[in-house]
Amino acid sequence: MMTETTTGKGRANRVALVESFFHGTGDTYDQHVHLATWGRDRQWKEELLSFVKEPKRILDLACGTGILALEMARRYGCHVTGVELRGEYLDICRERAAEHGFADRTRWIESNAEDVLLEEQFDTITSCYIPKYVNLDILVPNMVTMLAPGGLFIMQDFSYPEEKWVQNIFDDHFDRMKARINGEGWDTMWEQLPDVVRNSTWIKDTARNMREQGLVDVTIVPQSRGMSTVVYGRRPA
Repeated sequence: MMTETTTGKGRANRVALVESFFHGTGDTYDQHVHLATWGRDRQWKEELLSFVKEPKRILDLACGTGILALEMARRYGCHVTGVELRGEYLDICRERAAEHGFADRTRWIESNAEDVLLEEQFDTITSCYIPKYVNLDILVPNMVTMLAPGGLFIMQDFSYPEEKWVQNIFDDHFDRMKARINGEGWDTMWEQLPDVVRNSTWIKDTARNMREQGLVDVTIVPQSRGMSTVVYGRRPA
């Protein structure tokens, strides 16, 4: 059945939401990711990378300012393609890649992740903080099409914890940050992100789509008592 989330209107609403959250925020993105994640962004990325084994070609969705993409290029010495909706963020990625000598091993594509369908395959596809913003019924099949046999598709994002005392920590954190942050273009994000996370069904939708597309070993890994979650699956070799 066609729903609002699968129509053009639903897509337009999601893109508009991302635009309202992140317009003009490239220079302060890293700082606010650190704040929004209780300082755990690096930890969560390290946990994601613990499932990545000797990649040669990586596709990183919603690469932002390149925090994960450039770390993977450095750590694995592989080629990384980053996809990001915001051109201002990709400018930062290119500058950082050149600064660290990764320009010849990185490529940056300005696009909605749902529209990316390249004529090549990747042994690893990664993503942080995108699942709650996209139509996973479109995104996951497209990514599986580009996933090489034996390849890993792994996604991480905020999730609303199940334990009441952890929910209280989650809610209190965003309430306090809304009061603290004033200006810098982040007010809308701090105001609306908690409800986006609470209402998202991205975890079960991702796992379902991965299984429907034939991925195996589909696994859900809660992080920090469920304030973030990793979902991954592998394409049969």
